[in-house]
Amino acid sequence: MLFMFTNFSETLGTPLKDFFTTDFYEETGARNAVAGIYLNYRMFDTFFEALMLMVSVMEVINVSWISSHSESFELKSPAQSYAGGSEIISKMVGIVYPFVILIGFYMILNGHNSPGGGFQGGTILSTVLITRYLVHPTLDLDLEIIEVIEKIVFMLILIIPILYLFMEIVPVTDLSNELYMIVMNTLIGLKVFCGLTVLFYRFVFYEGVS
Repeated sequence: MLFMFTNFSETLGTPLKDFFTTDFYEETGARNAVAGIYLNYRMFDTFFEALMLMVSVMEVINVSWISSHSESFELKSPAQSYAGGSEIISKMVGIVYPFVILIGFYMILNGHNSPGGGFQGGTILSTVLITRYLVHPTLDLDLEIIEVIEKIVFMLILIIPILYLFMEIVPVTDLSNELYMIVMNTLIGLKVFCGLTVLFYRFVFYEGVS
């Protein structure tokens, strides 16, 4: 496959390389070529990646013990919430939290200009609730709300590009292009954040309890 692409590029004078390294900014408004590709030219790939994540989450929920026995199980807040009774872990996580959140949002909101984006930023943000489990392993977390948010965000990821393409709501200025990129990266980040959080808690906590 790489050999075929090399021959193709040499035959046509590398027009594809020139397009993705110089011309993409004029059409997408993204200084990050990767963001210009997955949020514009190959948006359908991004949609199916988000769809596969949601299908994985739905399947985990479907086979989860708690999905059919939730009425007989209730999480209790312990008197001491430190993981293993360690106050050091709790303090360190509290110090790291703000930096993790800041980095996650930076990756999402600035992903169209620098390396990053919704997938990376959403993964980083999901570690906030994942590390929360280390400190509060038995503290209740309402996964149903997160699951509903994930479905709503997924529908928005589908609807916005449809409006963009078929209703000719096309960004024509640098500001509108950047706004589109930021909105889509934010939605993708929320989708990944919700999906990975649900997957982690279903596997680690509920399946362990069963």
